[in-house]
Amino acid sequence: MVFPDLSAPEVKPHYPKSSSVPVAFVADRFIALILDFLIFSPIISLLIAGLVRQTKTFFLLDIQSAEGVVAAGLVCACIIMLVIFLQSVFLYFWQATPGQIFMQLRVISYPIYQPRLTYAQCLIRSMCWSFGVLLLAIPFLEILSHPFRRAFPDRAADTLVITLKKQHDDGPMPIESRFISSWMRMSFLFLALFGVLGFMKAYHGLYTGAYKSTTGKIAVSVCREIKGTDGLDGNARLDTALSLFLLNEISGECLEKEAEVALWGDPVSSQPLAYLAKYLLADGKVQEEYFAKVCEDSSSTTCALARYMAEGGGSEDLEMADSGLLVTQFLKSEDMFAAQDYVGSLKTISKMQKNPVLKTALEKRYVRSVWALRDSEFTPNKGRMPASADPDTWIDDFKERYEVP
Repeated sequence: MVFPDLSAPEVKPHYPKSSSVPVAFVADRFIALILDFLIFSPIISLLIAGLVRQTKTFFLLDIQSAEGVVAAGLVCACIIMLVIFLQSVFLYFWQATPGQIFMQLRVISYPIYQPRLTYAQCLIRSMCWSFGVLLLAIPFLEILSHPFRRAFPDRAADTLVITLKKQHDDGPMPIESRFISSWMRMSFLFLALFGVLGFMKAYHGLYTGAYKSTTGKIAVSVCREIKGTDGLDGNARLDTALSLFLLNEISGECLEKEAEVALWGDPVSSQPLAYLAKYLLADGKVQEEYFAKVCEDSSSTTCALARYMAEGGGSEDLEMADSGLLVTQFLKSEDMFAAQDYVGSLKTISKMQKNPVLKTALEKRYVRSVWALRDSEFTPNKGRMPASADPDTWIDDFKERYEVP
């Protein structure tokens, strides 16, 4: 393809309608921008997915997390750098981005024509383009007023966007140019005003100590309903949350939040228990889908728990579950109580009450089992207590704890 001579000076009086320069239409450039967004955004999202996930985890743990702010800043920086890199590479090798190629647009050197763009031109144009986006795209409004539709990035890199179509843009009318120029001046004035006000507010806050950090360790709590779990995280915290949910001590929303944080923060080790939590909260077809996720490995201990909780689950499933989990111990205590093994239930409850988080929550279960054990003493041939079990010991301990005669 032979390009027309573009070496003539650009600045001419009275907004010339040059027929020698095939200037691209504004509408074509806008459509090309949308196509570039649709093409580049999935690529960039895939490349920064891990960093975005970590940023979400920081803010889920603490909405005022300094780490989250830094991570969010890194996400923005990565997006800008990837946009600059992708744009500059396409401009260098193809003289157009994917959207511009589709719309038959090309970026050429101007006012001095060269066979191809240098990488410095491509990089400068991409960097200025990103800077214009950060300024709320106000600099791009100059496309509507410039005789050759050149905005700040094109003028900084000595480039021009042309069209390969037979028809091309004749440039704006004089009244359009004056209106856009005035509007841009007002916009930059307002931006400068807000910038000065923001600076003054930040300086005042710095002077009065508004940004001074507090001393001491700040306890981070994902769900405010759970108290005393500062030292727990990952699987241990979710195990505690499941136990409290089964004890009706926390809401479903609280457990849902704990499961989400576990999936984001520690997806490998906490995934089975997180899906078990979501299984308990769901119903219908969604519950079946979560059950399938929990039991992808049908021999796993978490799958055994899910089978026990499902309709028709038996004690054999509970025996296959991980006995080290608090939720397993709680379910076993409930299973023993239902089988009238009150002493066994009390032993398990007492063991679980060594965990400070569960001590108060299990108190009702403790009282219930002691009263059931007491009543069974007056009902011969009822209940099955081991020969080594001494019901009077548990009853005496209960009287001593609650100071009852």
